[in-house]
Amino acid sequence: MEVDRPSGSSRAERPVPPDARASPAGSLTGGLLERLRRRDRRSFVADSLGGRIGAVEFAGTVERAASGLGRRGIRPDDTVGILAPVGTARLTAVYAAMAAGGVALPLELASDLETLIDVLVETDTRLIVVTAALADVALELAERSRVRQVVAFGGAPETTPFDELLLPSPGGAAPVPPRGRSGSGVLSYAPCSGRGVRTALHSHADLLGRFHRLGDELGVTGSDVVAVENGMAESDRAALAAVALWNGASVVAVALDDEEGGRRVLAGFGATVRGRPVPRRIGVPA
Repeated sequence: MEVDRPSGSSRAERPVPPDARASPAGSLTGGLLERLRRRDRRSFVADSLGGRIGAVEFAGTVERAASGLGRRGIRPDDTVGILAPVGTARLTAVYAAMAAGGVALPLELASDLETLIDVLVETDTRLIVVTAALADVALELAERSRVRQVVAFGGAPETTPFDELLLPSPGGAAPVPPRGRSGSGVLSYAPCSGRGVRTALHSHADLLGRFHRLGDELGVTGSDVVAVENGMAESDRAALAAVALWNGASVVAVALDDEEGGRRVLAGFGATVRGRPVPRRIGVPA
């Protein structure tokens, strides 16, 4: 059973680390790897699909993938499509796109094919990152849009394995991803009443504002397990997971729409903060 935080509890009971107000540099994961290496390394990123990775390894994967996207031609302000259920793969791809200076365009699995094609064409997306199970859909989208590259977690026929993004640069040191580009962020979309789609960019400045607001409201520490779920706005999901990782907490991504099933997942991971319907504390860290 969920337990809301008692109204009488004070921030003094859960001290905020002295560097908690520090900001990620340029993207929501900018500086995260170095920060995690200085802290307790027990935190993790996991999901209801069975994925699990240590937080340090997750942050390192995001940085290497960002460099790999640069080698694949992604430039500042370019849009990267992401077709994946809510989970570790989706979080990795969203953060890597932003760390490369680009715009992350998470494609909703509930959208019909024509809507997905419309948004890819409207945003001139040339690369999609996809989970292997959805590779066939991504390849069909590529055939009917301007997408020229499909990168698949785990690999799939006619796609580039995601692991290739993680390889060292052939010239030696990996290129440094651009930081602080004004056009980077998360792109959301909605179908128009007639044809086409409406898009909205949640810029880095907007995401950083959410990051600080959620950090102040929730007081997340390294003892917490923070759940990000289906039904959340992608911008809120990205900001909340970043708050958790920045403060040494663990993250669990829940891809279930069933509330009872979601509660069981949260209980199994010992979640203390959840993002749906609004980010809030649901328990006390063990």
